[in-house]
Amino acid sequence: MNILGFDQGHIKQKLSPSQVITLQILLYLISVHKTVQISKLSNYFPLPIKLESKRKHIQKFLTLKELSLALFWFPLVKKIRENLFSFSSELVLILDRTQWQNTNILMISLAWKKRAIPLYWKILTHKGASNLTEQKAVIRPVIRLLKGQKIIIIADREFHSIFISHWLKKYQKLDVYFVFRQKKSMMIKRGKKYCKVSELKVHVGETKLLLNQKITKILKVGTYNLLVKNRNIVKHLL
Repeated sequence: MNILGFDQGHIKQKLSPSQVITLQILLYLISVHKTVQISKLSNYFPLPIKLESKRKHIQKFLTLKELSLALFWFPLVKKIRENLFSFSSELVLILDRTQWQNTNILMISLAWKKRAIPLYWKILTHKGASNLTEQKAVIRPVIRLLKGQKIIIIADREFHSIFISHWLKKYQKLDVYFVFRQKKSMMIKRGKKYCKVSELKVHVGETKLLLNQKITKILKVGTYNLLVKNRNIVKHLL
């Protein structure tokens, strides 16, 4: 997918001709050499200057305020959405965290064919899992960006917390839904008692849908629909 082909007018308005060329070169080098390390990209950057000068040139370019997510990337995302999806389409967003060397990144991406288009991200200042505040900070701008279109947010077990689900539930009126995989130790109310998901009788290969279930013993978090399969569970709002 040619990102720069979606709105040349917007790109040329934000960047000078030489900056557009620099961006094109960087995108090409990243796609060919499969790296985002500035030190490695400097080796391939076609400028007749010293290696250290190339590195500084790339660093200076990447810190341009014109390249901020809100000013540069979000308008392009809108164009990408218009070109790849109809307004009635359901957009599947992937919430994920990845540890890349010493960099811990929380990201939300748009699923497209067998690819994921990054929409918004946050570099965490700590190791390990993200917290609720960080998750909200990544999700909220994307909900505003895609307002008016049905979106479904999916995530793995790192995002099993009832608090992120409870927070997202208020966005149902904006056509925002979610599917989060849960741990088998999660508590679910069955009748008047609570039990662990692992204690539910679900045979191998069997799928069971449980509607309007009270999960965890925390008060005022509402009910959720649960899909159980092979002792694994996802929580989702229909």
